[in-house]
Amino acid sequence: MGSLHPTLPAPTAATRCAPLDEAAALRLEIEALRLANAALESQLLAGSEQAESMFVQLERQRNALRDAHGREQALSAFAQRVMDTVGGVVIALDPQGRLRQRNRHCQNDLAPLPEGSSVDLLLHPQDLAALEAALPHLPWQVHSVLFETVRRQGGYRAEHQFAMRDGSYRYHLVEAAMLYSAQNKEEGAVLSGTDISELKRQEQHLRASDARFNQAEHVARVGSWDLVPHTGAMTWSVEMARIFDITAQPHASHDAAGASVYSQADFLAAVHPDERARVVAAQAAASAEHRPCDIEFRIVTSGGKMKWVHLRSTTFHGDDGRPLRSVGTVQDITERRQAEDEMRLAASVFDNSLNAILIADANGRIRKVNRAFTAITGYTAEEAVGDTPRLMKSGLHSPGFYGEMWAELQACGKWDGELMNQCKDGRIISVRESIAAVHDPAGAVAYYIGIFHDITEQKASAQRIHQLAYYDVLTGLPNRALLMDRCQHELARAMRDGKRLAVLFLDLDRFKHINDSLGHPVGDGLLRAVAQRLQGTLRDSDTIARLGGDEFIVLLEHVETSAGVELAARRILDAFRDPFQLEEHRLSVGASVGISLFPDHASDITSLFKYADLALYQAKAAGRGDFRFFEPRFNDAAKDRMRLERELRQALERNQLSLQYQPVFALPDGRLAGAEALLRWTHPALGSVSPATFIPIAEDSGLIVPIGAWVLEQACRQARQWLDAGLDPGVIAVNLSGMQIQRNDLVDTVSSVLARTGLPACHLELEISESYITRHAESDLQRLGQLRALGVSMAIDDFGTGQTSLGHLRRLPVSKLKIDRSFMADIEHDAAAAAVTRAIIGLGHGLGLTVVAEGVESAAQESALVAQHCDLVQGFRYARPLDAPVFAALCARPQPLR
Repeated sequence: MGSLHPTLPAPTAATRCAPLDEAAALRLEIEALRLANAALESQLLAGSEQAESMFVQLERQRNALRDAHGREQALSAFAQRVMDTVGGVVIALDPQGRLRQRNRHCQNDLAPLPEGSSVDLLLHPQDLAALEAALPHLPWQVHSVLFETVRRQGGYRAEHQFAMRDGSYRYHLVEAAMLYSAQNKEEGAVLSGTDISELKRQEQHLRASDARFNQAEHVARVGSWDLVPHTGAMTWSVEMARIFDITAQPHASHDAAGASVYSQADFLAAVHPDERARVVAAQAAASAEHRPCDIEFRIVTSGGKMKWVHLRSTTFHGDDGRPLRSVGTVQDITERRQAEDEMRLAASVFDNSLNAILIADANGRIRKVNRAFTAITGYTAEEAVGDTPRLMKSGLHSPGFYGEMWAELQACGKWDGELMNQCKDGRIISVRESIAAVHDPAGAVAYYIGIFHDITEQKASAQRIHQLAYYDVLTGLPNRALLMDRCQHELARAMRDGKRLAVLFLDLDRFKHINDSLGHPVGDGLLRAVAQRLQGTLRDSDTIARLGGDEFIVLLEHVETSAGVELAARRILDAFRDPFQLEEHRLSVGASVGISLFPDHASDITSLFKYADLALYQAKAAGRGDFRFFEPRFNDAAKDRMRLERELRQALERNQLSLQYQPVFALPDGRLAGAEALLRWTHPALGSVSPATFIPIAEDSGLIVPIGAWVLEQACRQARQWLDAGLDPGVIAVNLSGMQIQRNDLVDTVSSVLARTGLPACHLELEISESYITRHAESDLQRLGQLRALGVSMAIDDFGTGQTSLGHLRRLPVSKLKIDRSFMADIEHDAAAAAVTRAIIGLGHGLGLTVVAEGVESAAQESALVAQHCDLVQGFRYARPLDAPVFAALCARPQPLR
């Protein structure tokens, strides 16, 4: 609406300049006012018409609202009447989940619930807690957990317990849905609840019944099943599924009772493949014959475990004979079958046990025995059953023994020990028996089980083992082990009682010669005879032991004085004065004895043995056939010998050993034929050590093997150097010890030395002593032949001192005999020595051998050898052992010595 005063036109310059007419101005103003009033009246008229229209519209809307409210009230009343006619509970909620409306059943039956309150007040606390736990945290205030659950799910169906007017709770099946306006806006929700308390009671009763049924099946381990043959559908009970170890199968369904529904193929698939055809045939035959099926078979569970089951089933048929339904049970009999197997196994073990088993009742009457019992005792089951174990009583145990045995059996329920039993044939056997009492559930003894085995042979074997372990097999005397045990015992007692002991080491003289010449059987017989004679010579309290070979030890107890020991030693030596008669052999053998005393010489067994051994060594060195008490100087001599052995071990490393060469000449013309390599030892402190001193030490300690190899290497290398210098040294002889010959690598050693040094084999001669040939001719014949095959020559050294048989000599691959130097000393004035020398030379020539005389020192000896046609000689008459350069000069001389 415009202003009531219209705007006048602005005066122009002309008007400002010309005076206006006041009347005209007034008219203009009046006109303007009139126009303004007219416009105002027009506007007022239009507003009035508009207001009237608005009033009419408002009245119309008020009437419409009144009609709508009436319809709404009618509809609400209709809805209430509908809700009241529903048999269950109906509750309407507003958009916040508060109570908006409820039906008559809700008001009459449920606990009071004010309008606008939360429906959650009706829920059982457990149900409310479960809903709260399932509902996530929401950013707005939750008035009703149930309503928010319905809102989230859209639709809702569940069982809940509602609070009743009487304060109890009853189960209701609750269904709920959200309500939406035409514009799809939430208007709340509606809940309906049907009282299912009776159904729940029946369901719980049914479940309890099913649980009892399942429990009964589980206790009996019997599962039930129901099969519809034409569909193959097979319903399994819970225990059935448990037996087959099937907890869940993706393809399995469930019936109304919750039992698993499988197919007949599932059942047959679980049957063991080896049993499947038999099970199918048995069920088919039973169905065809209209009789129950009863069969036991194996199944393989889903976990791969094998079980035994017992199936019983009945098939119901229609009027046309077709099978309509099969019902049956499956019982797990695995434990029963295992128990049966164990019983069969126990019976088999009982019958086939190698141990005798008897079962007696509480009164001791035998109830059952096995086959081993009969085999061991000779009593059959018919003879033993009903009797008591006293039928095997041997009478070798005292009555107190059996009393103690039964007392222990009553107190401990078992007894274990050794018994001497008498068999049916009267034999007495040793048995190891275990007896155990078997009690009944009340704790009383029901049976006694006795198990025993014959240890007669075992004890005999143990005795033989003890004999072998502590006694010498050949003589039956105590061996080293038993001797040491007795020595320790007697030494402890002697220390305690202040007594003396004596240890005697005894060694036979010439035993080695007898053993080697007459053979080991004769030597063994001699040792047994010596043992018997010694046992007859000494007291029973004295111990005689054999250490090995021909070495014996005597332990004298309760020694008063050394004179008593001397008397015992003389008795021992006197026992060897008479010869030993062994079949056709009458053998004379002596003995040497070394003696040590406790506490005079030592206070421990080791030292007593050592000192007695040293005394024996001195007795033998003094000429044999005598005894010696230990003296401290013997120990000093032994220490010197050990020190010399230690120095000898280092001599080879320190280049203290050297070789000299004893020339050998042809007797008829004095021509140089060769030389014998002789070992020399020059000690920096001791000077020149005699070979007679260090060679025995080398042989005893085993050093002779590496030293002998060194001698062989040096001699061959020197001979090769002489040949390279244009000299002819002839044949170089090297002595071999017995230890070298016995080694398996001797042939390889000689071969490799010849190869390394380049010496022709024809320039090497190996000398072996006759004493070794006498002992080992047969065993080493092959090895000596292998040496000869290398091209080296072989010689027997010191011939005439032993007793080499002509048979051995004829087979030996030797080319020379070297007469021992002892014969040269007596050849001039002793006709017997001259005869022996003549016989040796004749024997050698008769066998086609070259004969060499050692130790020739005089012209008379030479003349005798010339007269006897000896081939070669060596000795101081011709030359002493020479160093290598001197021997080389000898080789260079153009003329022979004679």
